[in-house]
Amino acid sequence: MKAIAVNCPMCGGRYSGPITGRFLTCEFCDSRFALDDEEMEALGLGGHNEEYEDDADYEADEEYAGMDLLEIVDAECEDLLCRVDRGNFETSRKIENGLGIDSDEQIYLIHDDTIFKSGKNGFAITSAGLYCREMGDGRAHFMSWEDFANTRYAAEIDDSYIRVDGTSIAYYTDGEDDREQLENLYQRLQYFTARAYGTN
Repeated sequence: MKAIAVNCPMCGGRYSGPITGRFLTCEFCDSRFALDDEEMEALGLGGHNEEYEDDADYEADEEYAGMDLLEIVDAECEDLLCRVDRGNFETSRKIENGLGIDSDEQIYLIHDDTIFKSGKNGFAITSAGLYCREMGDGRAHFMSWEDFANTRYAAEIDDSYIRVDGTSIAYYTDGEDDREQLENLYQRLQYFTARAYGTN
């Protein structure tokens, strides 16, 4: 365990204390933020999924006791929908087709990012895994839950995208606040998925 001081990117508040993983929670504004790869490396905290270890912020472990991964995914997505404009997350046959989602998959969260809702880009979280179709892509990227469990780095915002290990898992241009909520959702899902597959 090492101690360094960093500033919260949301409020600028100074965080100082023991750092054992990638994610920190600001004591001033309660924002959750991540150290970048260089900071992690400088602290000697690299390695597979170490950012999830000893993370007291995931008190939902107790709340979700006895639930399987997809029940947790459903609960986490529903929690996000209670905090954002649900109108931005309505499904349609166009976005389902545009992402290549099978008709037998359960959809927990979906977003069509096109202006006229043509289904040509957006993302979805389903019972099979994660879909993302970037602007101009001919087809969507797909990441299964097992592959998500084995990602090395935390999901992070990159412009209008949320990416993990260089792969886009969400494309969202309808607001920075919602994108930050989505980043937090994906990080939490990453944690629970890694727990379910025993990779952390």
